[in-house]
Amino acid sequence: MNKGKQMNNKPSMPRWLSRVLRPAFGLFLFLAQFTASRTTLFTESVPLLLLGIVLVIAGNWLWISASIRLRKATTLHAIAVGGPYKYIRHPIYVSIYLLSLGLGCIFFAWLWFGVLLAFVPLWYLECMEEERQMMKIYGEEYVAYQQSTGMFFPKIGV
Repeated sequence: MNKGKQMNNKPSMPRWLSRVLRPAFGLFLFLAQFTASRTTLFTESVPLLLLGIVLVIAGNWLWISASIRLRKATTLHAIAVGGPYKYIRHPIYVSIYLLSLGLGCIFFAWLWFGVLLAFVPLWYLECMEEERQMMKIYGEEYVAYQQSTGMFFPKIGV
């Protein structure tokens, strides 16, 4: 069974939804801040603050590392398979979530985490659309890459 053909039968994400997804995500996270009942700018919980700082640093590192690898691969018209792409196919999306979780811990507001959860299925659909496009461009080479890496988490035992 050809995994690429199987995925192409799924309905694709509407283009307009993809275009509004990122700004809407940012806007909803911004608005979530106004629901917090804290009396300070940052959370008063030191462990939560430290966790947030670690997640923000990790998210920034992953974003920068993945962006550098993606730029090199794009220049060569190849699939990005080095750096974080060696383990996961969508490290930039993962970095966005790490950053967002970290900022949510630093500027604690419960609604922030609700917004993150609400956007998970939308970002998943966007990733699936990107994978369909990659399969059209790279065919079996991309299918082999999919089988050796996880979408958002590294595959264990591969």
